[in-house]
Amino acid sequence: MKRRFFWRWFRRVSLGSIALMVLALVAFAFCWARYPFPVERLERWGESPLVTDRAGGVLIERVGASGQWRRAVALEEMSPFLLDATIAVEDARFYTHGGVDTRAAGRALWQNTTNGEVISGASTLTMQVCRMVDDRPRTLQAKAIESFRALQLEQLYSKDEILALYLNMAPYGGNVRGVEQASLTYFGKPASRLSLGEAALLAGLPQSPERLRPDRHPESAKRRRATVLERMQSAGFITASQREAAEGEPVVLRSAAHRMANATHVAWMALARRPGGGQTTIDPDLQRIASDAVAHHATGLPPGTDIAVVVIDIETGELCALVGSADATDVVDGQVNGALALRSPGSALKPFIYAAAMDAGRINRDSLLDDVRIRRDGWEPGNFDRQFHGEVTAAAALQQSLNVPAILVAEGVGLARCVGVMQAVGLDLPSDAIQRGGLSLAVGGIEVSLLDLTNSYATLGRGGLRRNVRLFRDEPVVESVALASDTTASINDVLSNRHRRPNTGGDMPDASAGWLMWKTGTSAARRDALAVGHNGRYAVGVWVGRFAGGGAYAYTGRVSAEPLLAALFSHPALRVDDAPPPAERLAVSRPLRRVAASAQSLRITMPSDGAAFVAWDGAVTVTAQATGEPTSWFLNGELVATDGPPRLSLPPDRYELTCVGPGLERHTVRFQVSGAP
Repeated sequence: MKRRFFWRWFRRVSLGSIALMVLALVAFAFCWARYPFPVERLERWGESPLVTDRAGGVLIERVGASGQWRRAVALEEMSPFLLDATIAVEDARFYTHGGVDTRAAGRALWQNTTNGEVISGASTLTMQVCRMVDDRPRTLQAKAIESFRALQLEQLYSKDEILALYLNMAPYGGNVRGVEQASLTYFGKPASRLSLGEAALLAGLPQSPERLRPDRHPESAKRRRATVLERMQSAGFITASQREAAEGEPVVLRSAAHRMANATHVAWMALARRPGGGQTTIDPDLQRIASDAVAHHATGLPPGTDIAVVVIDIETGELCALVGSADATDVVDGQVNGALALRSPGSALKPFIYAAAMDAGRINRDSLLDDVRIRRDGWEPGNFDRQFHGEVTAAAALQQSLNVPAILVAEGVGLARCVGVMQAVGLDLPSDAIQRGGLSLAVGGIEVSLLDLTNSYATLGRGGLRRNVRLFRDEPVVESVALASDTTASINDVLSNRHRRPNTGGDMPDASAGWLMWKTGTSAARRDALAVGHNGRYAVGVWVGRFAGGGAYAYTGRVSAEPLLAALFSHPALRVDDAPPPAERLAVSRPLRRVAASAQSLRITMPSDGAAFVAWDGAVTVTAQATGEPTSWFLNGELVATDGPPRLSLPPDRYELTCVGPGLERHTVRFQVSGAP
């Protein structure tokens, strides 16, 4: 009777247990399917935005969106000591359990029950990753959820992938996350170069990151390091002698140095283009060369002067160096990136006006143009020297930055074609550029950035092939044909130092810059001074002025920008000595109409320059004559006629006679009147 009752009770209990187990398994399967692991939360663990140069040097690093510093690296980029130390102290059976260590969990349950408090958590590395992904208050329910998530995570990732997740997410004090950032923060070097002692110290921090921080609590950190080393020896990762040597290592803290000198502007520019950061094309050597050259050049300019420099690799289109201002630490001007600021380029746009005409077969370098007084809608343009030079070749007009010939070329070819060429070579112009600038476009009457302007000269250096300016090494190359190669060869030759010499400011011989072509520009009221050019290998642009827009007498392209350009091209890292062959003469299929061909050059024909007269009766009569259309005559600086050539009665003396035309063109002769013998 008793045996029958016991057997009936046992069957009931067994069936109930089985039912409960089946129910539990069904519930577990349901939860597994209904609540998959939130992989997207792992993906939200972004890194701190980091911008580096092409060699990996840090240009700038910013705190991440979560307010934490973090850099993720692969296990292969971590010291093996760090991996062993982490496993030894955090999860000795990491590679054998399935996400939950049942032995450790049982031990923790016993210890916590017998002691009446939580003294052991039994969390595996997998469970800790789950807790970091979805942090919850430390409760039994939270522990159960972590265990469930750990089992799921183990099915999605390999053990090495989970270990990498932990080491890249774990807290190491303050707002430092991940071993790479911790290694750089505390030891000034990447995690791959950690010694055994340093690796053991870092591996012990996640247990209590704030209490064990080596920069604030060095003794606590050393004691924790000793515990880690002991666990490593017990696990067979290190020998007793290795442990003893590592325990004797002093804790030497050394933060990594950040930011290259005067690369602030290019770093922020990179972050603006790519908020997550990345490896840029900036060459650290060229960046340093440009920064040093700017600092040296600034000492010879008026106080408050700012300078911007751009260096582009012609072959690749990569931005190699960029200096945004003379002093990036200036609380006002240092905030402005002069390479991106829109400024008037002055005559630096003229090569593209002539290129448009050459590409259309309207002129070549020997075509004759007129530099005379013209008037367009009330505008009477003149030249920088306030003189007109009459009939000149296109080459001479471009070399001397004469305004009227450039305007007449733009007028003859058509502004639409000129603007089209400017946009094709890389200048970002507004859609209403023609309406806004009109013919003044030929003399810089539209604003462009130094970066775009330098890239347009890089297009000339590539034989008319335009490429996008690449700031990141993984950016694709986008290219298009902007000009014919024979057109750019002619422009390059005309503006090269085969026909003229750059102004070096007296700092070096004229020939020390190697081969280069360049053009200067000066804006109205001398607010902007520019020099831009290339040597076939690099395109370089220089801007000098004040960001506030105030002009200065020294701000001319030739005086204040050209010497810096020459200094950069003369540096061995940029210099090119091999000059291209002289350009062939372009064919002209439809000559440009000489708009002002009927105007004669202003010139005094009587008296001739250097003439000598004798005053037999105490004076001599001299009747002046001139070609062109003089409107006024000056003798020794005094106005003597405005209604035609003067008839002068002159006693013995030395004289200077000047005639001035309607466009302020002028001609001067000097002669002498002697007394009778």
